[in-house]
Amino acid sequence: MSLYLQADVGQAVVATLKAWKFWSAILATIFVIFLGWALTKKGTFKKDWEGVLIKVVMVVGLPSLAFNGFMANITIDNLKTQLAILLVGFLFYIIMGIVAKYFYIKYEKDVQDTLAMCTVFASTTFFGIPVVTALYDNATLPANIFNIPYRIFLYSLGFIVMSKPVTTLATTEQTVSEKVVDIKTDPNGYAQIKTEMRAKRMATIKKNLKTIFLNPILIATIVGFIFWVTQLIPGIEVVPDQMKNNSGLKYSPLRLDNTFPPFFKVTSTLAAVCTPLAWLAIGMTLAKGDFKTASQDKKVWYGMVMKVVAAPIVGLILAVIFAEIGKASGAWTLDTTGLGVIVIMLAAPPASVIVAYSIGYKKQPLLTSNLTLVSTLFSVISLPFWVIITTAIGATPLFN
Repeated sequence: MSLYLQADVGQAVVATLKAWKFWSAILATIFVIFLGWALTKKGTFKKDWEGVLIKVVMVVGLPSLAFNGFMANITIDNLKTQLAILLVGFLFYIIMGIVAKYFYIKYEKDVQDTLAMCTVFASTTFFGIPVVTALYDNATLPANIFNIPYRIFLYSLGFIVMSKPVTTLATTEQTVSEKVVDIKTDPNGYAQIKTEMRAKRMATIKKNLKTIFLNPILIATIVGFIFWVTQLIPGIEVVPDQMKNNSGLKYSPLRLDNTFPPFFKVTSTLAAVCTPLAWLAIGMTLAKGDFKTASQDKKVWYGMVMKVVAAPIVGLILAVIFAEIGKASGAWTLDTTGLGVIVIMLAAPPASVIVAYSIGYKKQPLLTSNLTLVSTLFSVISLPFWVIITTAIGATPLFN
């Protein structure tokens, strides 16, 4: 049995390494990111274009991609698989939200909070989804399901931790020329700043609630999920196949890819801009940073290892545990795609929202920016390794 299993795993890894799909996705990712970096360095792309590209991806590309992922057939087993991925996501953020700070226990409190949140919350939406959809077939659905708990915890736990008042004085480098007030020498100034921060915190809470409930990606995910699940209603499949004559197939009226193909063509066209624009923007981000300066901070390297290596390992362990439970109980199954989506998305660099919190609340902004720069580079470098690892584990009977 052991020899058979080793042969099975070995064959899966060799098949992956020999597949042009794998190398095409990896090389396309690296090339387009490099293109964004090179054109920004050359001056062809302006550095402030990055924000525009990100906005297009987040408001147009990713919502379309999320919705299209649910325009697919459904079975009870498939639904159970997606719910298992959802549970893995919730469990990951609950566990890491509690224990991540202990990875940085030797540092001061603000550094602990900042590095912990950078470790917990990866850029799963902007960095992760374009990568996994390029690497795996049918990855859009599990990627968006896994992102539901991510968005809930990012705008709640992430905000609560990052908006806590700064507890220690930061150095000039850490605050990036921000004003520093010492409570001992200037109590009135400290009280004023504390009041201002409290007002800013309330404003941010309102903004976060608006961001959660009016987020176009989350809305598209929820609407798409409802359309997808309603296919299980008996007798709902009444619309004949509009794409192929005399096929004998019937679909739910909510399967817009069949009911109204022009709409699906529009969303497919918009979804297609997501991946290349995201990769170009990542290259532009790398071009804007100073890698030499960022690499001089030991905390950045330690945080990068925890983000790119430790966090996905935790996700990998949780996925294996859930796969074992599901297989033993017969309640659900996890496949190689689901495993790869979970691990690779967690190996992405820190979420841009955490970076924004860090800057907005003056909580180690330079450290966060440097960590994001270094982590982005090594997230790209580590992609082939995580694909090979998840392919090997996915070839075991747990996931097959």
